Amino acid sequence: MMSSFWGSYLTGLLPGWPEYPNHFDYFLSLTFVFLCTFTAEFCSKFPIENPTRLRSTVLRAINCFMLYLAIVVIIATDIVFLLVAVAGHAVGDFVAGLYAATSTT
Repeated sequence: MMSSFWGSYLTGLLPGWPEYPNHFDYFLSLTFVFLCTFTAEFCSKFPIENPTRLRSTVLRAINCFMLYLAIVVIIATDIVFLLVAVAGHAVGDFVAGLYAATSTT
């Protein structure tokens, strides 16, 4: 059930949400949220070797876009999306840390 204010807008945008007959759409949405938060976290920690203003601006824009998109999805849906978003941030931070550690050595 949609219990938030934004739920009515979500059901207007996606008729039948969240009671789809198959669970593929639900898992696809969870994957999308995970990838949004993963990308946002990775872009925020991405080491830039020769930082130019354009590179920094593009990474910051991608970061903000993905975060705002994830926030809208989390507000409009249930707690599972919040948990997936937190997992995406955690994995993104871990992968960005590994990437930074291997690129400096």
